[in-house]
Amino acid sequence: MNRRDDYTNAVRFDKDIKTIEKMLLRKDHPQPMLISILGESGVGKRTLASIISDNMKAINHFEILAETAGYNMPTTEALLQKIHYQIAHQGTRGRQPDDEEGIDITVTDKIRRLLEKKRYLVIIGDISSKTMLNCLWACLPDDNNGSRVVLILDTENEEVASYANAMNKNGINGIHQLNRLDEERSGQLFCSRVLRKREYNENDEYMSIYDRFMFRWRKEQSNEEGNMRKYHKIVYDITGGYPLAIVVLAGLLRFKEKPGQWEALLQQLNSASASGMEEAQGNQITGAGLHNKWEMSPTTANLSTGTTIERVFWASFEDLPNDLKSCLLYFAAFPKNSAHYADELVRMWMAEGFIKPQKGKTMEELGHNYLKELVVRCLVQIEDMNDVGGINKVMVHRSFHGFLHSEAHEAGFIEVHDKHDIFVPPSVRRLSYHSLNGRYTTFTNKFPKLRSFLCQVSVLDQDQDANKDWYDLKFLRGSKFLRVISSKGLRLDSLPDEIGDLVHLRYLRVQCLDLQELPSSIKRLLNLQTLDLRGTQVNKIDACFWKIKTLRHVFADKLMLPASITEELNELQTLHGVKPDNEGEWNQHNCPLLKMTKLRSLNLCGFKHDKHGAALEGALTKMHLLGRLKLQGDVIPSCVFTAHSLRYLQMLVLSGTIKWAEVASDVRKVRPNLVQLIVFKSRSEEVPHHIKDQLQEMLEVIDE
Repeated sequence: MNRRDDYTNAVRFDKDIKTIEKMLLRKDHPQPMLISILGESGVGKRTLASIISDNMKAINHFEILAETAGYNMPTTEALLQKIHYQIAHQGTRGRQPDDEEGIDITVTDKIRRLLEKKRYLVIIGDISSKTMLNCLWACLPDDNNGSRVVLILDTENEEVASYANAMNKNGINGIHQLNRLDEERSGQLFCSRVLRKREYNENDEYMSIYDRFMFRWRKEQSNEEGNMRKYHKIVYDITGGYPLAIVVLAGLLRFKEKPGQWEALLQQLNSASASGMEEAQGNQITGAGLHNKWEMSPTTANLSTGTTIERVFWASFEDLPNDLKSCLLYFAAFPKNSAHYADELVRMWMAEGFIKPQKGKTMEELGHNYLKELVVRCLVQIEDMNDVGGINKVMVHRSFHGFLHSEAHEAGFIEVHDKHDIFVPPSVRRLSYHSLNGRYTTFTNKFPKLRSFLCQVSVLDQDQDANKDWYDLKFLRGSKFLRVISSKGLRLDSLPDEIGDLVHLRYLRVQCLDLQELPSSIKRLLNLQTLDLRGTQVNKIDACFWKIKTLRHVFADKLMLPASITEELNELQTLHGVKPDNEGEWNQHNCPLLKMTKLRSLNLCGFKHDKHGAALEGALTKMHLLGRLKLQGDVIPSCVFTAHSLRYLQMLVLSGTIKWAEVASDVRKVRPNLVQLIVFKSRSEEVPHHIKDQLQEMLEVIDE
């Protein structure tokens, strides 16, 4: 989905787009060509590349289009793996021919094979060296068919751009310098951002009273854009024509009253930018304690130091409420240029205690409200939307990530490390470790004040990693105040038994293919909200675990449900990757799902109609809040199409025999909120024509 809304058009990249597209489409140069978009950080290079990508998709000029500009690719291997994944998915519709044929070849050869005899466009960011560029170039076939590679480079990598240009044949110049905006274009971008229509309409349930008032106020100002021209010069003077600074400033002013607060803030920023006003003592953010309270002084933030963009960042950051500051600083825990699932972020914020309860709304709804405000303030970018129109993935600009990293470190909010040999002080409250070369440090000291541990280790080649060391999380045994544990890619074969002593733990995610079981002590985590076991081999858990009444989200791949559950799990909203115990049968008394009637999302596999069908249907009809349902079994319960209690269903994924004769003739009336239906064809009868006609674009039939 398009994630840039009016920003793309407002920047007025018309000339730049025309120049680069002329290079891409020129017929007199059939040889592969390297095109470099070169410019300072914050001038809109990735936005320009995304517009060009969308335009090329629209005209279908290239048979294969791979884009890695929005991903964190610090190593050559990571870059090549990502390119291979993208082109394999496009070229084979999701199948992996190399794996199917059992051919042991390098990723370089795989890429060459998939691109052979095809006209391709590859858009790449973060090429940091000539060595990396050489490795990329060696993967790409030269079939004289007009294939192109676009590099997105910051000015500090100008040497790479020159080197790439020299690789082009016939002396073709492929460097395009992207400059800052002039005053006129800066003003156009500012106006479009500060006065733009909200992503949500006036009746959106997530709009605050203030937002709704501002929405109506702006709608009434028919001549407002004309009155905005008086701000063009001061906005240009403050931002220096950097698009990133302009949109962040616009996002800040959208939460200020006009003209009083607008002009006061603009004059303050302009004075700081022009003359470097006397340094004011900035707020010193203290590390959040157990209850995560920011201790802020009321003094004015220091706007006189830092770069043009950093001053705007600081002003916008200081304007945030304290709980939103905590949420935003959490982005510093992750690698730059990395996209994050919105739902995962919200669940971590909940576990940390950043989200303030509000009557009438769930914590998840409030968390997504927080995220939406950060998006409206232009501090967080939407990377992807989901199929039901919600935010799926988000990220922060790499320049803003650097700012957050600096602020988080100075405030003692979090310690972030990516090196093998590091010293971490025992007083650390949050610790984030990420490595993209498969290396991990062993922590020997204890962290008695630790609240969160986040670890991400990327292992690019599992075969090469077979002889590496095993690790454990025993160093966390003394961290009694832990609320969040997130471990991805760390080579673990077990979790310590003492994990059950972490009574404050609310979020536990472990992603490790070698992990096969959890200690029984996990049943003592009486405050646990989220358990995420995706990417492990865990298929069974202590039955008493299902007595934890605070459970809200459980994710797995094929986790066996207990034979029965005695406690009502009224907080449980998400249950993914579970299956019945095939040794027993479900009835209207022992079916575990009968204790989970508040579910909003269910992913169930492995059920049998004769053993589980009747009880499953009875349980589903009680799930009045269910919005997403994925079922994989021999026979799909007909209630998914007939039960009026399931009217909130938005997304259905079905793999199994569907009794279409029992489906209502008018599905749209029974399922008024349905936006997507995915049916796996080989496990079902042919979809009737009247169903196809009703659902049209909503229906996707997939051959298994």
